[in-house]
Amino acid sequence: MTQIEQTARARKTLKLLGNPAAPAPATGLSRETVEALVAAAGWAPFHRPAHRAREGTDPVVEPWRFTMLDAPGCRALLPRLSEIPKPPGKIADMLAVADALILVTWLPEPSEESWQATDFNMEHIAAGSAAIQTLLLAATERGIGNYWSSGGCLGTTEAFALLGIDPTDILLGAIFLFPDPPANAEAVPGKMREKRSHPGAWSRWVTPT
Repeated sequence: MTQIEQTARARKTLKLLGNPAAPAPATGLSRETVEALVAAAGWAPFHRPAHRAREGTDPVVEPWRFTMLDAPGCRALLPRLSEIPKPPGKIADMLAVADALILVTWLPEPSEESWQATDFNMEHIAAGSAAIQTLLLAATERGIGNYWSSGGCLGTTEAFALLGIDPTDILLGAIFLFPDPPANAEAVPGKMREKRSHPGAWSRWVTPT
């Protein structure tokens, strides 16, 4: 088994829940480490440049954007959640204990009225998802616990305004990093890991007829 196969099997969902009223201290995950994970994610494949690059309004060709918060940033965001109409749910509990949060957004085409825009959007979502998985694998190799959340309240217009995210972006994932779980944090494992099917259940060889 290759190293990448071992890492893929070792990666697992780890959701840590803390107490927003008494946030945990940071455990020392550096910005440099987070930036290295993001840099690894940037090697994910993407099929087409973002529309902003094609139009010449932004030189960045990737169809994704990563917005990063370190532990102090996560804690500073906690009281600001009251400014977001959508209930935070478990997001607040995770912010109270996470050492980093990475919001991954994708850049939709300006119009979905044509088949071309629809196809491009599907490609952008696939590319952003590949970037997220690459980041999760890189974190797993470094022994950093990670959780891919849909983001909940963090995907709202109000949250984007707080964090300076372009309002036309769409949140694809909120990645929480937990390198050294505090003793008082509640660990919640993923629900689907032990329910995975054998590859033969969802893959097959075919021969065109």
